[in-house]
Amino acid sequence: MAQLFSGWVDADPDFERLAPVPFSVVCFRARPRGVPIADHELDTFNERLLDAVNATGDVFLSHTRLNDRFVLRLAVGHLRTKEHHIARAWTLLKARTAQLAAHSQPARGG
Repeated sequence: MAQLFSGWVDADPDFERLAPVPFSVVCFRARPRGVPIADHELDTFNERLLDAVNATGDVFLSHTRLNDRFVLRLAVGHLRTKEHHIARAWTLLKARTAQLAAHSQPARGG
């Protein structure tokens, strides 16, 4: 399941994987394209994303720091985890990333 999820992360231009996935943990972060977020602001963006996804109560993601970057972690640790569970986490991540990115866009003057 972790390999499946990491494939989705790798294929999506709004996310990046930050470590190999030899076992059941995927370390990644959102990096929304087209949104002017400096590297040092990505930590805050991803902290907000983690809080927003976990607040749903549907999934629980954890975090860590790798190379001094805030990183989200999805761990597949239960034998009964099915693809629809992983898909739900991915759906929430994408939706919340889009919402946060929309609020990160600079206002357009008229």
